Amino acid sequence: MSETSEKKKKVSFWSPENLRSIVILLFLIFSFRWSIASPYHVPTASMEPSIKVGDRLLAFKLAYNFKIPFTSFALFEWGTPKRGDIIVFKYPQNPDIDYVKRVVGVAGDRLKMVNDILYINDEPQAQTPKTQEREILEDIADDASIKQLFVEDLSGHKHYMIQNIPERRGFLGSQWPPVGEHVVPEDSVFVIGDNRDNSTDSRVWGNVPLSYIHGEAVFVIYSVYDWAFRWDRFGHILE
Repeated sequence: MSETSEKKKKVSFWSPENLRSIVILLFLIFSFRWSIASPYHVPTASMEPSIKVGDRLLAFKLAYNFKIPFTSFALFEWGTPKRGDIIVFKYPQNPDIDYVKRVVGVAGDRLKMVNDILYINDEPQAQTPKTQEREILEDIADDASIKQLFVEDLSGHKHYMIQNIPERRGFLGSQWPPVGEHVVPEDSVFVIGDNRDNSTDSRVWGNVPLSYIHGEAVFVIYSVYDWAFRWDRFGHILE
């Protein structure tokens, strides 16, 4: 067989067969990201110290339902977020932006904060000061010197939480709402950042509709901060 004949038999990269395979592969990749799991970058300090600036999270989108790829329509539903879950969701005031916060209230819950203590249905959520575990604050983006570290017991779900020292209180103060309590409506959740004095959350812009939730943030894929890898954050399970 001549060299010319061999060249004629070679399939071009841009052949219909190759292009079809590439299109199918891309469809499968984007369908997986849309409906099953997807990474999210964290650019703010609102969830410190649980989630740190520079973390790349994996959101498990099958945590609560299965959405038809490239739509917001849930084909199957098998659960809703629980108190303590960390969720990724569309920001209610601009759905083109994604946020990550912790669920503290579900439909029907009555919420308020008194002297920085979160009350759910009149039950105070215990906060235990942690003065000997401050190494977790060593690489946060916020000013660690003004932070008080606690473990909050959120209806049985324990997690780290930080607040500013009294003389450096944030814009929300220690009481919320100013009068009465907030009732979470149906088909919604109420979310707050773990960095309580550096988080704009449901206390400011209201509830998150269940239809806006992408999924549950389950672990840190990798983390880069100040141009350095945080090796200890790789594969870190979120609590």
